[in-house]
Amino acid sequence: MSKRWVRGAGIAAWALVLGLSGPALADREAGQKAMAAGDYATALAELKPLAEAGDAASQFDIGALYDNGLGVIADAVEAARWYQRAARQGDQSAMFNLGVMHEDGIGVARDPVQAYVYFSLSVTQGPPYAARNRDKVKASLTPDQLARGDELVRSYKPVPEIKP
Repeated sequence: MSKRWVRGAGIAAWALVLGLSGPALADREAGQKAMAAGDYATALAELKPLAEAGDAASQFDIGALYDNGLGVIADAVEAARWYQRAARQGDQSAMFNLGVMHEDGIGVARDPVQAYVYFSLSVTQGPPYAARNRDKVKASLTPDQLARGDELVRSYKPVPEIKP
């Protein structure tokens, strides 16, 4: 079983990427500070509205809270749901965690092709061991599975969530 990734997001960098400013940045910063201090109830309260509004970094963080049972009852299915929302937008740490979840069948169906796809997509900016995980899963795939996985990787395009 592989270990899932919990990252520390650079608040200023994410603000630039996501175009966050004013209150949204303040909530994200407050949520990150609360997480760092171990105040997971406050982190959840600060980050969940941002996650629900489509902020991929906050979606990843909410997924991590559910994944690790921090301030909430651990729920792998709920963690996967938040990771999937973040991954659709290109969050590579969420992709890595979904790779692990699909590899091990935790919170999602065990699916080595999906594990390979998510690990492959996470390699450039995900955790440093993403390539090792991708290669391990790749070795277990049939040629047809590998071809299907490679096609899914090639066709992937991040799609930002648009909320009114």
